Amino acid sequence: MKKIFIILLFCITELISGCLVNDDESPILNSSPIGKFSLPETPLVCAYLHIGNRKLSVKDLSLEGVGILNLAFTKITNNRMGLIHPQDAQNFMIAKKLRDKYPTMKILVSVGGYGTSKVFSDMCMTDSTRAIFVDDAVRFVRYYSLDGIDVDWEFPGMSSKTRQADKENFTSLLHELRLAFDKASKEDGKRYFLTIASGAFELYLSYVDIKKIIPLADYFFLMTYDFYGQWNNHTGHHTNLYLSNLQPNGHSLDKITRIYINKGVPREKIIVGAAFYGRKWTSVSEENFGLFKYGKGVGSVSFNKIYSLTKQKKYVRYWDSVACSPALYNPSDKIFISYEDEESVRRKVDYVFMKKLAGIMYWEYFSDYDGLLSNSIKSEFDINNGIYVDFRLPLNVNIKKVKK
Repeated sequence: MKKIFIILLFCITELISGCLVNDDESPILNSSPIGKFSLPETPLVCAYLHIGNRKLSVKDLSLEGVGILNLAFTKITNNRMGLIHPQDAQNFMIAKKLRDKYPTMKILVSVGGYGTSKVFSDMCMTDSTRAIFVDDAVRFVRYYSLDGIDVDWEFPGMSSKTRQADKENFTSLLHELRLAFDKASKEDGKRYFLTIASGAFELYLSYVDIKKIIPLADYFFLMTYDFYGQWNNHTGHHTNLYLSNLQPNGHSLDKITRIYINKGVPREKIIVGAAFYGRKWTSVSEENFGLFKYGKGVGSVSFNKIYSLTKQKKYVRYWDSVACSPALYNPSDKIFISYEDEESVRRKVDYVFMKKLAGIMYWEYFSDYDGLLSNSIKSEFDINNGIYVDFRLPLNVNIKKVKK
């Protein structure tokens, strides 16, 4: 396949006439959530910030343009919201300072994450254990001056450690959280949000009662990444926008978004995902620059590391113009990396505007230390919102309105 060098910057008309396809003429769907709120005039940029062992500081964070920030994670301990690291008590206090600097940004706490399905299943098993959690969730967001909770249950009823009843219990949990947050909203005079980190594969929708949870959740954060990984014995695009010609029956952001819409999820509740990390394989043959070829999966690689690899001559960047997805291949070491870059995230932003979705989110903030991906997302939002960006200068300067 022909080698294509990195094309950093596109005008919006070139993007739409390229790999973006607007052939979906179905009407925009609407729902009537229990707790109503005013929809934003334009789509949102949302960020997941994985705290880990860090000590957070406002001066070290650059979150201009972010509409929703998810602080990840808390865990479920004795059916309550539990902190993971000793410094988390102080870290969550950062919400007040962040709101002073970014007054329009909503700050949520994400509970759960990968590998926490069993504790969710256990907590949701009875009315009384759910009630303990719901009461504590309200207490938690009030205590830390947060704007709501993001439920990251991966995934109800889908492992040997979970239960068939998870489907019904998940709905009950969201319903009870919704009622509790609506009550707290009236008491506190502010809007409390309830969002879901949703699986980006069709099987997930058979394990949840999507019709019942649509009116309960403010947003569905579609985790449109990890389509391929070390669990596969061959390579593939892990966060592609469209299906590749080489695998027309595979996974893609566009495919799962259409499925969600067809299941009745309103477009204005769908937030699609961008991955600030890649998936890596070794022992990959050179044919098709290693795409969809046998390989040994070895895990994830942060974009910070991937960007440094692009500067090495032995790594070659390729672009799948149909899937709108890049890949790195090292022929000497037979290494293949599927990842996200400045170009691919711009395409996703344009897709969000074209399909009239609620926004785009990314996992996760610290995997992009220099802000190359987040700045690309922000500048593409500016373009779609009618703001001109002078690409000869850094993306965060010299921004001005287009004259009408």
